[in-house]
Amino acid sequence: MGLYGLPFEGIKEIRAEIKRVQAEFDAGMQGNASKLKKEFVDAFGYSLPIKLARMRTQSYSPLMWRDYTKGSNSRALLKGGFFGKVGREILAMLPEDKRRILMEIEFKRMHLSHALGLLQYEIARLKRLESDFEAWRGVMRDANQH
Repeated sequence: MGLYGLPFEGIKEIRAEIKRVQAEFDAGMQGNASKLKKEFVDAFGYSLPIKLARMRTQSYSPLMWRDYTKGSNSRALLKGGFFGKVGREILAMLPEDKRRILMEIEFKRMHLSHALGLLQYEIARLKRLESDFEAWRGVMRDANQH
């Protein structure tokens, strides 16, 4: 166990931890996110003007709803999710049983996106630590040469 109870002491362990957390994130995206997308398509096909999408930004919200109500080329996010105007309109047009299914999928999406966002954040922080550690090592090398 490293300093302050962290699972690494040096650059090798930091890099190994980055790989481990990245693998956990990738498995979550490939496994759980794919299952959730399939669950949505199985329940609704392509009948709704929304799509569950992976966000490839550092927003730490990797799963969001895309809004296609304004046309097929729309790349907008569903503003406010199902709590916003468009989301509530989508819910209102569904029969109660379908509305319940969609809300169950949304519940799972919120939890999964949160868990994956935490992993994204951990990866970003570990990469920052790696960078800081490399800079520190360089300064220490220079100081020892003088």
